[in-house]
Amino acid sequence: GKREWEDYLFHMLHPDARADHALWPAHPPEYVPVTKTFGEHVSALSSRLLAILSLGLGVPADTLERCLRLTSGEGEAREEDDLLLKLKINYYPRCPQPELAVGVEAHTDVSALSFILTNGVPGLQVLDSSGAWVTARDEPGTLVVHVGDALEILSNGRYTSVLHRGLVNRQAVRVSWVVFA
Repeated sequence: GKREWEDYLFHMLHPDARADHALWPAHPPEYVPVTKTFGEHVSALSSRLLAILSLGLGVPADTLERCLRLTSGEGEAREEDDLLLKLKINYYPRCPQPELAVGVEAHTDVSALSFILTNGVPGLQVLDSSGAWVTARDEPGTLVVHVGDALEILSNGRYTSVLHRGLVNRQAVRVSWVVFA
């Protein structure tokens, strides 16, 4: 019964050759170079985490990333193929009646991994095993990483997709940058 109180920008982030920079904001002028660099760092982090998660499944380190890499048609991924990363910037304006709204309804992400950076205003909540909503700690300079549907499927449920939602705030604007791998 609550309304979503959010605006967002969604675009391809990595590999850069597949990104349509005409859709990226022209202002601030630093957006493109900073966002490209951010994408490169998240791509490297994705590879490292997928290797660790593969080993946790008892398979070779490159297994999950190989399964998730882009392919140019049917068949196996080629060596030059890369993980596809998309960026969603969520903007949650101040909400005069937060009890009547939610930033984004409870959902899981279809991606394998989601990397979330915020502007320091809390609001990301995850459903814990007891069925209670828990607000994620918002530590400055850190990324929150959670498992999505693709990884749950690839791992036969050994890694579980995270049900989460975003809340709004009466006093402060909340912004989150989410990279889907």
